Amino acid sequence: MQRLVVIGGGHAGLEAAQVAARMGVPTTLLTMNLDQIGQMSCNPSIGGVGKGHMVRELDALGGAMGRLIDATGIHFRILNESRGVAVRGPRAQADKVKYRIAARLLLERTPGLRLRQGTAAGLRWREGTRGLEGVELLDGSFLPCEAVVLTSGTFLNGQILIGDRRIEAGRSGEPASTHLAQQLRALGLRHRRLKTGTSPRLAAGSIDFTRLLVQPGDDPPRPFSFFSPGIPQRQVPCHIVHTTAQTEAIVREHLSESSLYGGHIEGVGPRYCPSIEDKFVKFPDKGRHQIFVEPESLETDEIYLAGLSTSMPPAVQQAMVRSLPGFEAAEILRPGYAIEYDSFDPLQLRRDLAVDALEGLWFAGQINGTTGYEEAAGQGLLAGINAVRWLRNQEPVILGRDQAYLGVMVDDLVTKGTDEPYRMLTARAEHRLGLACDLADGRLLALAREVGALAPAELAQVEARVAAREALRQRCEGAWVTQTSAFGPIAAAAGIRLEAGLSLAELFRRQQIGPAEADACLALLEGGAPEVPGWDGPRERDLLLFDLRYAPYRDREARLLEGHRAWDQVRIPTDLRVERLQGISREVMEKLVLHRPETLGQASRIPGITPAAVTLLHLYIHRHWSI
Repeated sequence: MQRLVVIGGGHAGLEAAQVAARMGVPTTLLTMNLDQIGQMSCNPSIGGVGKGHMVRELDALGGAMGRLIDATGIHFRILNESRGVAVRGPRAQADKVKYRIAARLLLERTPGLRLRQGTAAGLRWREGTRGLEGVELLDGSFLPCEAVVLTSGTFLNGQILIGDRRIEAGRSGEPASTHLAQQLRALGLRHRRLKTGTSPRLAAGSIDFTRLLVQPGDDPPRPFSFFSPGIPQRQVPCHIVHTTAQTEAIVREHLSESSLYGGHIEGVGPRYCPSIEDKFVKFPDKGRHQIFVEPESLETDEIYLAGLSTSMPPAVQQAMVRSLPGFEAAEILRPGYAIEYDSFDPLQLRRDLAVDALEGLWFAGQINGTTGYEEAAGQGLLAGINAVRWLRNQEPVILGRDQAYLGVMVDDLVTKGTDEPYRMLTARAEHRLGLACDLADGRLLALAREVGALAPAELAQVEARVAAREALRQRCEGAWVTQTSAFGPIAAAAGIRLEAGLSLAELFRRQQIGPAEADACLALLEGGAPEVPGWDGPRERDLLLFDLRYAPYRDREARLLEGHRAWDQVRIPTDLRVERLQGISREVMEKLVLHRPETLGQASRIPGITPAAVTLLHLYIHRHWSI
């Protein structure tokens, strides 16, 4: 018997299934269509600011997304390159056809993992919602298992909307899942309708690219994964175009025909990825809006217009597209659409993403109210890891907000909840200095050893790189810089007067030392560059400068974090009757009942919970439960 069943073959399901199998638990991935595993239903890209950080983190723990985009990416860029290491974010356009094929091949070649095509109709427990027995399929068959990770994406009661038309579907061309949605509602889980959307796809041959602004990728492209040897696919440019006054006039004239503004949509859409209708209505002072023209694949002629998400009727979409410069003869191959679907309140989850009221069940991805491939993949990875650890009677993996963006996301979801599709942004992390994406391999090394999803050779590679970084820093601390040393002329040329000697590390802390000066100094450093697989000289130099210059700030932050960590170690008893507490306001009681925090630290992060209330709660727990 397979001990774990993962329902859904999107980015969350893919990660959950592969990591569970790599951890040694027999796993089945159940999906409606085996040919759509890893499908990119919306923008054919991975990463970005905040999102790219999470991809690097899941890669460090044994995830697949970084390796898949490196194998199939056709346009790579580092965003925020000039703003510093902490907020730098990798992004890449995927060849979506090759990405989907590579995703399926990866799963098929993972030992201990079986693929099964079918539709989940319901879950079966022995006693109420205790003792999970398995998954019932729509065709009448049954998959026995002890645990389930549900990654349903937009399929639960999914409905596509184009103009005034409403189509039952999980995404274009695929049916919705209604039976499982009905069971989850009947079990009393709090649910809501959310909405997302996608842009029209165009024929590349119908676009005059000479009138568009070219956006080249990085040369050479830098891989996402810490374990990728390089980028094998041919690289191509993207392009940029802007909407015109005619575009806005068309949108405003037909606004009532939009699903959104025609009153056909009840779900809440993503704040940070609005439709083109929303952009013109909510930002009337903005004269034009930027549209990214992105190839979907080297295998097809399709072009994606990122930033032109819409639910207008097809004829209106055609007019909108042809109002763009260079698109006067453009042909739409697939119209854009909005989609509504069921999601469930993440406040009903424990910190390990297990559903509190339903034994043996984990939720991951859009079912929890998030949007984006990367957010889904991160949840899938953590849900898969924790399902395995539950099966083995081990403590779950709970990432702190200071450990990873993955930890920030999960803590936000299960502590604060969300009333709109959640997207990761670097601004959500209060400890950004310690969460640079290029340092994710070392930051999560100890946890990667414990999880056991990386191969021994991969762990050894990370350990060697981390050791080389520390050795390089120590050599910089020990190297002495004076006017007469080999480093002296470099310092003088940078405008630094050396009245007395100082270490090379201290020199690197001076802002006058840029990348070129640092490279010149490192070339003179005894020992040369470390001979470590995957060692990227320019990136490692940037990380060294970042480490040295921001160390005082990180040390101060670490001291402040000690108090926060202490509160996170104090668990709130599950049998605590909040309504009996004295001296706590009704508002605080209501929030504690709704959010059900597991620790004092989690309680302290709930909006509206005052420090005084947390202190009273701490005293009450200490008085009645510490024996």
